[in-house]
Amino acid sequence: MAGPGAGKVSGAKPSPELTGRLERRKGPAKVPLNTRVLASTEARLNWLVKDRQSTVTNVVDVALQEFFDRYSVPQVDVDGRIAEPES
Repeated sequence: MAGPGAGKVSGAKPSPELTGRLERRKGPAKVPLNTRVLASTEARLNWLVKDRQSTVTNVVDVALQEFFDRYSVPQVDVDGRIAEPES
């Protein structure tokens, strides 16, 4: 179990890059993604959406992209597929 204040970024301001990524924008086609999260996660998500005047879709997309980048998940091709390495 994490101690008090774990994971908190008190008073930290988001980078201009992150703020820009959270802004509403039109872009590539989107598909539905249904999932269940902890009630505490939903509360934090809703707070961020309201605080940044963003949308759940944009926040989740940015968070997933950053997670994928951290774990070196390959980018998709123009057809939306990940090329499997040849054996």
